[in-house]
Amino acid sequence: MWAILLAIPAVALVLMVLGYYAWAKTTYPAYACGSFAKPDGEIGWVLRENASSCIGGRDVSGETEGFHAEVFTDVNGFRSARAGVETQTGGVFFVGDSWTFGFGVEYEDSFPGRFEALTDAPVAVAASPAYSALQAILLGERWVERIEPKALVYLDHGFWERAACRGSSRPTRILKPCFWQPAPDAPAETVAPPPGRVETAWRWGNLPGGVLGVGETGWDYFLISRPLAQIQQLLVRIGLASGFGHDFAAWGVDRDEMRRATLARLGGLAEKGGVPLLLLDPGEYYGDMLGELPEAQRALIHRVGAQPWSEEVSAPANLLPPDQARVPGDGHYGPGSNDLIARLIAAELTRIGALPSAP
Repeated sequence: MWAILLAIPAVALVLMVLGYYAWAKTTYPAYACGSFAKPDGEIGWVLRENASSCIGGRDVSGETEGFHAEVFTDVNGFRSARAGVETQTGGVFFVGDSWTFGFGVEYEDSFPGRFEALTDAPVAVAASPAYSALQAILLGERWVERIEPKALVYLDHGFWERAACRGSSRPTRILKPCFWQPAPDAPAETVAPPPGRVETAWRWGNLPGGVLGVGETGWDYFLISRPLAQIQQLLVRIGLASGFGHDFAAWGVDRDEMRRATLARLGGLAEKGGVPLLLLDPGEYYGDMLGELPEAQRALIHRVGAQPWSEEVSAPANLLPPDQARVPGDGHYGPGSNDLIARLIAAELTRIGALPSAP
């Protein structure tokens, strides 16, 4: 009898949670023309090779305009203007998240696409919607020697926060990599998911947080992935598990140490490529830490902080038509803002002598 009485509220709670996420699925305003990602045991996910899809947004209230953009990837899974083209090498290698990917706009209207049109330099884009800084940097490290760029470009609007884990023991129940401190006064370490965990979880419908942005909009994401993620994050927050306390925020961690770990990996990426890295840092996350890097890495990183970003991007973007400044109903950069960013990048790479010549 007691078992039945205890089970009733538990079942009711489960039904309420599933009902909430079922409602979220039916009212979710974004859409995709199929998934354009695949599981990756180290990074969580990467974009599929030779993909043809789309992303868009509907305004359920009917008060604002939505958006629609085609999504194509090249033979190695980097966003491109057409599906199945060869990856461009020997130019500029862009590494980042949805801002660098160009969420909500065609490739040609992303800032890597605008930069390519402006300079005729070869461009490769290692970026995905909802990536953390660590995911993006790991993908960059995987490819930088094969891309053989003349320069790297990295924009951080705060996605370093998505890579923060906490807990007293090394996280193992994670589906994407993170930074974790083994002790309060210890430097953060890079922790990857256990071998095979991502692929196995994916087969059972348990997907890494964030894959909604790469077209994984099925019922499994809403009814399996999200409830499980919320339970795991609750356990992390109350100290019963190690892992992510939140998918998109650095919850309950040493935020300075998370930024420091991100910058250290950025320095390692630049050193591995042996080329300048243009660090676009409008949030001023890294200026006070650059001096901590080894001299060889520090010499390769050229930072653009809040003031030049405001002067060259934010202020002129405020004068643009709304649909040129931002993606309607979304908030990512629109074509006009991306053009301003591309021009800033071209000017900075020219200033430091790292702008590749046209092929």
